[in-house]
Amino acid sequence: EQLTLRKRGLMQQLLTGKKRLKGFGGEWKDVRLGEIGTAYGGLVNKNKEDFENGNALFITYMNVFSNGKIDINTLGQVRILPSEKQEQVQYGDIFFTVSSETPEEVGMASVLLNEVQNTYLNSFCFGYRLNDFKSIIPVYASYLFRGDDFRKKMYKIAQGSTRFNISKTEVLNMRITIPSIEEQNTIASVLVNVDKEIEIQKQKLAAMQAQKKGLMQVLLTGKKRINK
Repeated sequence: EQLTLRKRGLMQQLLTGKKRLKGFGGEWKDVRLGEIGTAYGGLVNKNKEDFENGNALFITYMNVFSNGKIDINTLGQVRILPSEKQEQVQYGDIFFTVSSETPEEVGMASVLLNEVQNTYLNSFCFGYRLNDFKSIIPVYASYLFRGDDFRKKMYKIAQGSTRFNISKTEVLNMRITIPSIEEQNTIASVLVNVDKEIEIQKQKLAAMQAQKKGLMQVLLTGKKRINK
């Protein structure tokens, strides 16, 4: 929990330029998302049967909602006919959820950081594809679009009363401030290392919890007795 809080604080400082890493200076560039990329929709004209025996893979809504980086180990299956014109996802694509019951949860973003084939996007999200990686690199995007600063901008464009939605047009009109590619790489490296440390601690915690469970099983049943 402490590492997660530390990461959030680092993201807030590093992704907004409030804290600059050693060796970097100069102004950041202000850009509109529609100037550096385009949007596309998810799967269309699909029914329940199409998801029972799939010949292709698709990124689920929960995969986008739950992860800043797409987990390719939890993809769903979908049937795609040769005659269909569906947009395949690509490395570096950024996905946004379009609807939620609260404005705080709408527009959650996730980035595809793996090369994939014959893979599509669910119909409850839309994709955003950078024109190139000269403006934003994908690993930096995976943190940028989950950062508090960008999330606050997303709240402002969420529309609705009982359910909140965003549109491709509104997202493409959003503006972000970005550093040079070199600074993006360095910031991303710092945050990736924090993520690795969090994962190590999660594994240690899981091992300790399993050990406790085993001890409870033998101690509370008398299978193992403690010497006085």
